[in-house]
Amino acid sequence: MMLSPQKLIPIAGICIILFSCSSNPKESSSHLKTSIDTAYEIKAQYAANLTDLSDNKNIDTLLCQGWMLDEDLENLSVSSQEEGILPFRSFYLSADATFIMNPRNMLEYGHWKFDETSKVITLLKSNGGKTEYKLGALTPKELIVVNVGEANNIKQHFIAPAKRYNDVSKDPYHISNNQWRVSPQKQETDEEIRKRLKSFLNFHLLFYRDNLANDEKTISFYGFPTCIKWYAGGIFIIKEKDLSENWIKCFYNKGQAQKARAIMEEVIGKKYQWKKGNISWVIKNLNVLEQMYEKI
Repeated sequence: MMLSPQKLIPIAGICIILFSCSSNPKESSSHLKTSIDTAYEIKAQYAANLTDLSDNKNIDTLLCQGWMLDEDLENLSVSSQEEGILPFRSFYLSADATFIMNPRNMLEYGHWKFDETSKVITLLKSNGGKTEYKLGALTPKELIVVNVGEANNIKQHFIAPAKRYNDVSKDPYHISNNQWRVSPQKQETDEEIRKRLKSFLNFHLLFYRDNLANDEKTISFYGFPTCIKWYAGGIFIIKEKDLSENWIKCFYNKGQAQKARAIMEEVIGKKYQWKKGNISWVIKNLNVLEQMYEKI
């Protein structure tokens, strides 16, 4: 069984909660209402970090959000692999002129600019490459572009939530929160690896909060490098032999990636308090993740 070689953080008290609900319907109803109110307040707290762009008409402002290719959205629901084999084309433009691109496949990042005259969005990548999009149409939630330089002139339809973060430190798709994925140029010390792992956990903290803020119905970890498996109410460490290539590429070499996994296994093995009550697994996982972040 998968449980024997791996460590699982269990949800404590779930049997007691179920018994309590069945034995006292009145108490159950009251408890359920409290849990729903708490979940609503938690979601509202994170949603307050977002600016609504629904009524905005400024091109530069509207561009500064996350754009996902419409035809790739289905890939999030059909696969949960850590390695992004299926394409999920996306780019996230920030107001500070930085961007990240395709974080669920092979992450690219750099700076972007928009030319008002030519209507071209240029993504200048850190590796010296660039991607250019000719703007065809733009609304708060839709973007139609054509890749500059491609002869077929096929229109690409991207969609967005019409929201962006007031503070980039809270945005999971800002480059500052994805530095853990940029492999170092030299071997790192144990302390530097631990710092990289803390940044890895911080990204997932922001990712969970982002899903709550946007009230997402489906949460997908597809394509994100990891040494952890996230489940509804459980967090597993991935076996060393099953570490994905994109996780290894976050480190100087395979040995350092394995060392990072071993450190994370120690962190997962510590004791944590799980939220009780009829509250979503997302909030429960987030709460334990916050505790893990403090203990690493």
